[in-house]
Amino acid sequence: MLKLHGFAISNYYNAVKHALLYKGIPFEEVLTRPSQSPELLAKSPMGKVPFLETEHGFLTEANVIFEYLDEVYPDTPLYPSDPFQKAKVKQLLKSVELYVEDPAHSLVPALMGMELPETKKEEANIQLNRGLPAFQRLASFSPYACGDTLTAADIFIYHAIKLAKTASKVVLKRNIIAEVEGLEGLMSLLDGTDIAQRVIADNKAALKGL
Repeated sequence: MLKLHGFAISNYYNAVKHALLYKGIPFEEVLTRPSQSPELLAKSPMGKVPFLETEHGFLTEANVIFEYLDEVYPDTPLYPSDPFQKAKVKQLLKSVELYVEDPAHSLVPALMGMELPETKKEEANIQLNRGLPAFQRLASFSPYACGDTLTAADIFIYHAIKLAKTASKVVLKRNIIAEVEGLEGLMSLLDGTDIAQRVIADNKAALKGL
């Protein structure tokens, strides 16, 4: 059985967990914290979570895990079969990761009570000022981000935006969901699913345990 290593506070962990549940793949959750211990680095070269334990070894990076799951478990696909449309899903997912989630993630220390330099906030604002319009140009929201079918991009976006929304609201005083037309509808659509409710409930329980 597959084993998903990580913890429910991580939006990347939650995205992979969501994908596993969506595809109906049996898996075991293994509570694992990021570290630089030799034991963890042997499984996750950067010491990050999540990582997936398979019968052949370990895999890191959420987008890589998504693609692996789709190849090994083709039922309930996360990607279109058409090569160009598949590439468009990958493009959107990676763009949101690099230009929306990443700058928002840099603000997380402030959510934990740490003081952030103003330059850090300004840098995040500048990146979001470019990343959010790019997101708008790439997504169709009809009703899903890449058309009429849920894909890996939607799952990743959902959990990335959950974090980015909170960080940007608290630290930058901006509502990034309102800045991307159609995004609120996508978030509401996924909010209404049993899988999202389960993953978010586990996330809230983990946050309370801090």
